[in-house]
Amino acid sequence: MAMANNKTQCFTCKQEKITYPCKGCSKEFCFTDLAEHKQILNDELHHITNEYNEFKQIINKQKQNPQIHSLIKQIDEWETNSIEIVQQKAQECRKFVLESSETCINDIEMKFNNLSEQIKQIYKENDFNEINLNYLRDQLRKNTQVLNNSSNISIQQNSQSFISEISITSSIKLKLNRWKQNANTVAGGNGKGQKLNQLIHPLGIFLGKNKNIFIADCHNHRIVEWKYNAKEGQIIAGANGQGNRMDQLNHPVDVIVDQQNNSIIIADKGNRRVIQWLGNG
Repeated sequence: MAMANNKTQCFTCKQEKITYPCKGCSKEFCFTDLAEHKQILNDELHHITNEYNEFKQIINKQKQNPQIHSLIKQIDEWETNSIEIVQQKAQECRKFVLESSETCINDIEMKFNNLSEQIKQIYKENDFNEINLNYLRDQLRKNTQVLNNSSNISIQQNSQSFISEISITSSIKLKLNRWKQNANTVAGGNGKGQKLNQLIHPLGIFLGKNKNIFIADCHNHRIVEWKYNAKEGQIIAGANGQGNRMDQLNHPVDVIVDQQNNSIIIADKGNRRVIQWLGNG
């Protein structure tokens, strides 16, 4: 009887041999080539592990020094270039102001010297009247105005910026904490009990218009109102023992305030009812 042929072609050596399947690539390998195939996979795993380690080092480096981010470098370059542009523009404006001021002062000085000569001539000839005096006074006033007006030079701001603006966009939504990671107690917090500064298993709450907090103090079978910044509350419903009378509650779980009708509405769980308590006013 002939022996059954259980040989297939090896994917690597292409010879008919007893082969073993690789579930990862769905190929058949002989015993020798299977070991080599396994070694290749191990080498690839080591290579991937090294890449992961290098990536981890990059993350740690950026966490320790976030300033090395490529975008930070671009922002720094933009800042430096913008400052240089502003400084250059400012220097040009200073130069223009100084040159214009010098020209204006020289012109005023020349006119002033001319007037001074006229005054000397008047003194010398001793021949003048009100017209001459008014003329001299008017010329002095005009020159004073020109000098005080800084040569009629002013700054005009252009609405079009000569510096290119930048902005940052990102497809990554930052996960920001909406609330500060600390808190303060606004009611209770003095241990379990029946005192006015204590609660037992508070459930539903309602915030009033004056920041008063109405609390369904479930296991005390009462509704308590805590005024804003108060050290203790005041009982406004229940507190007559656990029961089903109209002045009693049985494990209330929620409360709302109907300010229009001056009442509170209570979910009285243990009594399987919702009741309305009217205010005294």
